[in-house]
Amino acid sequence: MFLKEFKALIEDTETTEESFSTFVNSNDHFETARLIHEFTKKEKIRIFHVLKDSKKKQDLLYETDQDSRVEILDVLENDFIAGFLKEMPEDDATDIIKDLPEERQNIILSLMTPKVAGNIKNLIRHGEETAGSLMTLSFNKVFPLETAAKVLMQFKNTNQSDTPPYFYVTNERNELLGFFKLRDLLNVPSNFQARQFMRKNNTKVYLEDGCEKVANLMDHEKISAVPVVNENNIIQGIITFDDVIHAIQEIADEDIFTMVGTSKVDPFAKKTMSKFFARAPWLLTTFIGGIMSAFILRYYADILQDFTTVIYFVPFVIGLAGNVGIQGATVIVRGTATGDIQSDNLKTVVISEIGVGVLNGVIFGSLCGVVIAAISEPILHSSPLLGLTVGLGIVLAVSVAAFVGSLAPIVLMRFNMDPAISAGPFVTVANDIMGLIIYLSATGIIYSFL
Repeated sequence: MFLKEFKALIEDTETTEESFSTFVNSNDHFETARLIHEFTKKEKIRIFHVLKDSKKKQDLLYETDQDSRVEILDVLENDFIAGFLKEMPEDDATDIIKDLPEERQNIILSLMTPKVAGNIKNLIRHGEETAGSLMTLSFNKVFPLETAAKVLMQFKNTNQSDTPPYFYVTNERNELLGFFKLRDLLNVPSNFQARQFMRKNNTKVYLEDGCEKVANLMDHEKISAVPVVNENNIIQGIITFDDVIHAIQEIADEDIFTMVGTSKVDPFAKKTMSKFFARAPWLLTTFIGGIMSAFILRYYADILQDFTTVIYFVPFVIGLAGNVGIQGATVIVRGTATGDIQSDNLKTVVISEIGVGVLNGVIFGSLCGVVIAAISEPILHSSPLLGLTVGLGIVLAVSVAAFVGSLAPIVLMRFNMDPAISAGPFVTVANDIMGLIIYLSATGIIYSFL
């Protein structure tokens, strides 16, 4: 309803700029950011400019899709963007400026104060979806000998509402020694030094740790902020839960769209041709797999001609194998993303997944083999060997699929590729081809004894 009313208003030639501005500013700007991709570039720019509150403009740019953000940034002056970004949290400003060409990034950064520009450059250099790229550089730092009264007074005088109530104790070299919460500060005598009541068992992440690992740690420890350190335990910044949630949402969408072979970015915000070019390579993989399957069927044409009943169970065998392969791949991808699977338990998990797949193959292969053998003569008018053929085909195809599905993410990670794609077209096509070869080869071997 909101979108329909919005479009009607923007398309009405009699709509005054004042009434349009009133409508835009009276509605939730986060909802506007979510739906702005429905409008033309000219309309997006008009909507952005009529927002009266600079904070709303910042939120709209940060929350909207990447294509719309770039279209709006393209028409804005560098001076305006520089002044606009310096008012934002540095981690949010970094996410926005990353979408611009490097040459323009440098121009805009040169228009900012050296401190702000340096901080943003420091954040830009970290890899996507890492702790370093998510952290904010503003946090409460305390020295070990500072008293609770002094810390509380500083907190009252300098604290901003968006700074988490966590205090990180460091030495002169900025090495992280411990932390305490605001509740801890309020419950100790005013003359206590920070070193006396700080928590020494530090929960921390490193600059190159993945976003999923950060989220998993924050969930496990029940904290809303976590410090980021380098390899020398020097604190670099902190990550807050809102930044993690935002990043996790993007990663989840990206993984889901990738698994089904679409674009990594929100497909609802993409133009038709952009969607086509984003999805075509994935469909090409399926196309090639289909061609290979056709040649395999042609190679086994003699067997299929003599024993046509085996064709009935081709979709059943490769479908079961494909599902087992996807299950194994999904477990590995998810486990490595959340940090539940590490180098020390990776081998155990992979062996376990392969074992589960083989067990499923044996159970379902045996069950299907017995049922099909029982109905082969009275219903299918075929030899009971059909049951053995289908049963053995399922056991072998499912076992191989479990092996491929569990190992594919590991292999892809070795080549620095996104493991999420292993749960998509690649594993599916590979399992279809191998399942077909295994099933028809088993058919040829078994029926050769007739």
